[in-house]
Amino acid sequence: MIQGSDGISLAHGAAPKLMGGARRLSLVTAMFLIAAFVAWTAGTSYARPTLADSVVVSNFGTLFAGSFETFAAGSVFNSSPEFLVIGCKKATGAKSCTDNTLLGDGNGAAGDAQSSLTGDIAVAVPLGIAGVFPNGFVETYPFGANGNSSATSIIVSPAGAPDLTGISLGQGVAFEDPFDGVHTLGLDILAVANFTPLVVGPDLGIPGLGLCAPNAPGFSLGTISEYDTTFLLPGINDTPPVNNSPVTGLTPPATTFSHNATIGGCDTFLLGPVGVAFDDSGDLFVVNETGKYVTVYAPGAHGNAIPIAFIGAIGPTAGAFVDPLFVAVSRDGNTMYVTDEGDNSIKIFDVFTNFELFAFTGTQTGTISGRFTKLKRPQGIALDASGEHLYVVNNNINSLSMFENFSGGGNISPTLTISGRQSKLNFPVGVTLPAFPAP
Repeated sequence: MIQGSDGISLAHGAAPKLMGGARRLSLVTAMFLIAAFVAWTAGTSYARPTLADSVVVSNFGTLFAGSFETFAAGSVFNSSPEFLVIGCKKATGAKSCTDNTLLGDGNGAAGDAQSSLTGDIAVAVPLGIAGVFPNGFVETYPFGANGNSSATSIIVSPAGAPDLTGISLGQGVAFEDPFDGVHTLGLDILAVANFTPLVVGPDLGIPGLGLCAPNAPGFSLGTISEYDTTFLLPGINDTPPVNNSPVTGLTPPATTFSHNATIGGCDTFLLGPVGVAFDDSGDLFVVNETGKYVTVYAPGAHGNAIPIAFIGAIGPTAGAFVDPLFVAVSRDGNTMYVTDEGDNSIKIFDVFTNFELFAFTGTQTGTISGRFTKLKRPQGIALDASGEHLYVVNNNINSLSMFENFSGGGNISPTLTISGRQSKLNFPVGVTLPAFPAP
């Protein structure tokens, strides 16, 4: 012990000062803890951000077993999902179980969407089940589905039966009323992007505008199947998607397509479509991975429809994409966000600018990329109705990120990232948000 000149220890003499400081520190700490508790109970945390909305993520999964899950508002890093729909798949020799979801037998979940009226979740399984549903299928589930749940409906053509659905290598899916719950076209439409289902020959539509020149050899093109979900009955549905009819109910011109796809043909410029999204007016945005561009179709477009916007191939946006996959759009449709897996970025466009030839070619206004973004093979992307939160899943690192203040792009950090073992993220592909208050 250190002694002072008067025989009293310096440590003992310092004790009252230390105790006074400790009391003051304790008071400050207590006040901080009370403030933090109040903030937490009020739904606001200053120490760590939280997920702003309920978010649905589809996982391609492993060993041919897909899944999809819902993270509740308030979820943070390594959070467990509120709901998890996953197939029941046992190893050889284990007790048997029934895979009600079909996801455990299918080759992963490619994309998803959510209806703002009913909360239905649509999940595409691209490669299907060999010998049973070889062309893939689309399942719909109610919001809140959990565990080894059965789908409410399955859009599929069984093996050996005529393919009436037009679904083949189904990728992205989207409902027509993503934001306000109002059906612009009067129908609750579900759009499915089919990657390569259609082989066509010479252009029988409007010569010179499309991918197929007269007397050219056949091209393997994509199509968009659209369904009025009010006619999807429980169980298996293999009826044609709107029979090539425009969704307004008008009689279309005759077509010679091998599938009853709503949008398909040389003049559509569909070439390996993956991501799809609607804006509030019913415009349909399609990311064409093989073509490395985005096409936009007017409300009610059908058959061999010419795009009203064509972004990434000509004009000021030519060469903008390396490997584009999925798309999110603002409510008014003027701003578009596209994930580009090829250079780990999200590219931002003003869509309806620079009208050239026969369509808008757009203007690129920014790029979200760089080390701080933590983007790694970004795929599914979603924008909330307020336009303030942008969500993206990173397939290669099993994460879900939320960005704020992203309109200008740049090397920005996500406000929140969910990952970790408890999140159950497993090669995530699609992401969507409820457009209504979650129950």
